[in-house]
Amino acid sequence: MTATLNRRPGTPGTPAPNRTPSAANATARAIVLPLCVILLLVLGGLAIASSPAVTAGDLAVIRAIEAARIPFLDAVALADSVVFSPAGALIIVAAVSAFAWFGQRRPGAAVAFAALALIPWLGSTVVKDVVRRPRPLSADLPHHVLTDTGFSFPSGHTSFAVALGLALLIVFGRGRLRRPLLAFAIAAPLLTAFSRVYLGVHNPSDVLASLVYATAAVLLVLALLRRFAPAPVASAVAVRASRTGGS
Repeated sequence: MTATLNRRPGTPGTPAPNRTPSAANATARAIVLPLCVILLLVLGGLAIASSPAVTAGDLAVIRAIEAARIPFLDAVALADSVVFSPAGALIIVAAVSAFAWFGQRRPGAAVAFAALALIPWLGSTVVKDVVRRPRPLSADLPHHVLTDTGFSFPSGHTSFAVALGLALLIVFGRGRLRRPLLAFAIAAPLLTAFSRVYLGVHNPSDVLASLVYATAAVLLVLALLRRFAPAPVASAVAVRASRTGGS
């Protein structure tokens, strides 16, 4: 007589479940594709930095924007510059992470948010040091609003705005918060990109590259967290089915 034994997965004598090749391939693509985008962007930045034609085109756009300056936009651009500055970035990330850790009792979400917001931003400084593109010259922009130092490609302010918006959306964007966080993730980077050109501290090509770089960098960090982070962190950024209620 043949007996059939029902065993739960993980008990002795039960074969371990096999990982499907499609899942492994999806993980590899999620890591490799954004990494390739970043590498291509670095190569593009090196080409742009050595192109007088691109620099001349950027300068023409900045001068056209300067001609439309008004006090209200000056104030908005300067405020945006402070909010998304390095000091502002650290304060925002620390505040949101502390709220998630202590207020919501979600340490995994706090760590995931900090990683998604900070690593792409810090990575932008590495790209800057590789590309080493000078900022627009103040002498070429007699009506510029602000003077900044360091290299120009990509914009660190814009990169942080992108990373912050996407980090908030990925970690906290469920239920009623999804739509407002989606709106923020779109509006904040666009406003910051415009303000950096408006203030005369970045070229248009710098901020456009920042939008692409930071999005790719966030997707790269997201894939790495889902694959390699401890369970509490990985679960905070796991793919979830759509639902009407918040969590």
